[in-house]
Amino acid sequence: MKKIIYTLIVLFSVSSIALAQSVTESKESMSLGSQTAFTVEIEGADQDITESVFKKMMKDYGKVKKNKKAKEFYAEEVKLPMVAGSDAVNLYIKFDERVNMTTATAWVDLGGSFINGDEHPKEAAGMEQFMNDLYVAVKRKAIEEEMKKAEKEENKLDKEMRKLEKKNKGYHKDIDNAKKKIEEAEANIEQNLKDQDDQRMKLAKQKEVLEEIIARLNNVGKE
Repeated sequence: MKKIIYTLIVLFSVSSIALAQSVTESKESMSLGSQTAFTVEIEGADQDITESVFKKMMKDYGKVKKNKKAKEFYAEEVKLPMVAGSDAVNLYIKFDERVNMTTATAWVDLGGSFINGDEHPKEAAGMEQFMNDLYVAVKRKAIEEEMKKAEKEENKLDKEMRKLEKKNKGYHKDIDNAKKKIEEAEANIEQNLKDQDDQRMKLAKQKEVLEEIIARLNNVGKE
């Protein structure tokens, strides 16, 4: 039941945040010069999560490679239906991690020209959809990871709580045992006082017996 609730929270959070995000179009530098790019800022996601989600997302479209020198990922001759239908394109994308966010910047080469809103309105709209899909997928993954950490912390606190409850039961048991010992000690004290009274009576009688013997000893030869 707990996991179902958490899943609903994740879905609601992603849907709510997705409505507030926007994809911007601008000229940005990349390995092939300054070209029109599509950029989206993904709050709450680090670069590792963003890159892993992108690679997984691209498995449906084609092979992704990395240009380490340019710090770009690229996929050549891939088909992105929402962007160019059945036509193959070259996709370039890079990720920049900032404070509590990662910026994703992508370029698409149609084969001689890069997609831009003025010359390729339909393709540009498709690219915005592609970036939006990436945004939602990354946000979902980031929130799921946050949820896992929260669950782990909750489990840790729950274990600590159960340990405290166990200790509490132990303390109560110690108190009960101590009370029992006190009751036993009080009963022993009461019995001890009775035994002392009985012993005093015996001692007094024995003293009388001794005094009578001494008296008889002193009277020997005086009769």
